[in-house]
Amino acid sequence: MVRLPQQEARTLLAIHGWSGVLLGMLLYAVIVTGVASVFADEIGDWSSPLAEVPAERFPPNSGAALKAFAKTVDPQFYESTFFFPRAGGRLYTFFHRHEQDADGEPIERGVHADLDPATGQVIARHEGTGEQIEQLDAPNALANFFIDMHVRLHVPDPWGLLLTGMLGLAMMVAAVTGFVIHRHLIKELFTLRRHRQKLLAMRDIHVVAGTWNLPFAFILAFTGSFYSFSGSFGIPVMAMIAFGGDQQQAIEAIVGNPPAGDATPAGIGDIDAMMADARRRAGAEVSFLAVEHWGRADAHMTLFMMPAEGQLIGTIYTYDGVSGSWLSEKPSLGKVPSAGGTLSALMAPLHFGNFAGIASKAVWFALGFAGAYVTFTGMLLWTQRRIELPAWRRFGRGVAWVGYGLPLSLIVVGYAYFPVRAAGGDVNGAMMNLFLVTAAISGVLAIVLSPALLRGVLLATTGVSLAGLPLLRWCSGGPSWPQALASGHLGVIAIDVAVLLAGALCLAALRRRRPAPRKAQPSVDATAAGATQA
Repeated sequence: MVRLPQQEARTLLAIHGWSGVLLGMLLYAVIVTGVASVFADEIGDWSSPLAEVPAERFPPNSGAALKAFAKTVDPQFYESTFFFPRAGGRLYTFFHRHEQDADGEPIERGVHADLDPATGQVIARHEGTGEQIEQLDAPNALANFFIDMHVRLHVPDPWGLLLTGMLGLAMMVAAVTGFVIHRHLIKELFTLRRHRQKLLAMRDIHVVAGTWNLPFAFILAFTGSFYSFSGSFGIPVMAMIAFGGDQQQAIEAIVGNPPAGDATPAGIGDIDAMMADARRRAGAEVSFLAVEHWGRADAHMTLFMMPAEGQLIGTIYTYDGVSGSWLSEKPSLGKVPSAGGTLSALMAPLHFGNFAGIASKAVWFALGFAGAYVTFTGMLLWTQRRIELPAWRRFGRGVAWVGYGLPLSLIVVGYAYFPVRAAGGDVNGAMMNLFLVTAAISGVLAIVLSPALLRGVLLATTGVSLAGLPLLRWCSGGPSWPQALASGHLGVIAIDVAVLLAGALCLAALRRRRPAPRKAQPSVDATAAGATQA
C-alpha cells in the first residue's frame, strides 16, 4: 500500500523483525495470558462454582447483606468500601483505609469477605493489606494467576508494569512497520498459497494472520501500554508534580471522589433501592459499587453500570449514601465530562473486549490467539532464516521452548490449584512452584531434544494435560456434568468442553503429515525479500 525505496523497505523489515525478536518471547507470554484473561470471569466461575448460579449479579437484598456485614467491621476501615460479584457469583466486599508503605507507596488495609448471594452469609473473611488478601483469595486464584502474568509477568510493581508497557510499545512498532512493509495489503488478506516447503507455508499463514490482525494488534498494544504506564509512571509523576508526592490524593482527584466533609455518625441508606434506581436509569445491570465514608453524614455511593445494549461504555451514577437520593451522572474521570475522560473510558472495552458479553469476548479471544500465533511464527521464521549461525540455532531452541512450553506451564497450574484448594493449602504458592518446575523441565528438554521432537513432546503433554483438567476439577470437589446442569452451571460444562476440544486439537496437530521439501524450492530468505520489494 505504501511504496518505499528498496533500502527503506529493508530497513523497515529489519525494524519489524528485531522489534519482535528482542522482546518477542516476553510479548508472546503477555499475549497468551491475555487471551486466557479475556475469560477470567468465566474461569473463576468454572474453578470455584457455588451450589447454585445466582439469577442476577446483585440478587435482592444484596445491599442488606452488605450492611449486615459492615456491622462486624472495625469502623477504622470505613473510609472506603468495594462491593461486586466475583468467582461463582460470590459477592466480594472490601472495607479498607488508605495507607502508605515503608517506601511511601499507597496501599489499602482492611477487611474482606465473600458473601453468599443467596443467603447473604459470610463464606470467607480475611484481614490485612490488599496484597495479603489477594494471596488468600482462593476462589479467584486461578484466574488471578493468568491476569497477573498478563499485567506484570508476576514481576513486582512498578517494574512489571513498566516491562509490559515496553512490550506494548514493541507490539505497536511491529504493527506499524508490518502495515508499511506489506505493500499489497488487500491482496495479502486473502493470499494463502500451497507450498511443499513448510517454512514457506508458515510464512504465508504468518502474513495472512498478521494482516488481518493489524488493527487489533495496534489497539491492544496502545490500550495495554496506556494501562501499564499510567499505573507505573503517569500517576506517580502527576502526584509528584501537582500533589506533593501524595499518590492517593492524585488518584482521588483523577477519579473525582469527594473529600471528607462531615464526620457526624449516620446510617447508610437503602442500597438495594439505589441499585434498583440505577438499573432503571441505565437500562443495564450494576457492575461495581463503591462507598466513601461509610457510616458518616458525608457518605457517598458510586454505582458503575454495565454498558447498555449497543453501547461500549457504561454509565456511572452517584448517590447520597445516607438518604439514598440520586445526585448525578458522573464522568469516568474528574467531576465534569471531557474528551480525555471519554477516551480513557474507551480503553477498557477496547482492551478487554467485554462490551457485548460472550460474543465480543469470543472475538477478542480469536484475535488474541491470532496475535500469539503471529508473534510465535514471526520468531520462528526469523531464526530459521539464520539457522546456519550457532547463536541463532540456540535462540531458535529458546523460541520453541517458550512457544510450546509456556502454554503447558500455564495449563498445569490447574493441577496445583484444584487439589491444593480442596486440601485448604496455599494455592498461589503451589501454582507458582508447579509453573516454574514445568518451565524448567521444558527448558531442559529444549536443550537435549531437537526442535521437532521437542514440539511433539510438549504438544502431546499439553493435549493430555488439557484432557485431564475436567476430571481433576470434578475429583477435587467440583460438580459433575449432571450436577452442573441441574444447578444451572452451564458455563462449567462449556469450559470443560472447550478444554477437552483444545486438548484434542493439540493431539491432532501431532498427526499432521508434513510433505517433503523439494530441492528446487527457493529459499525463505529470497521469498521474504521479494515480498517486501513486490
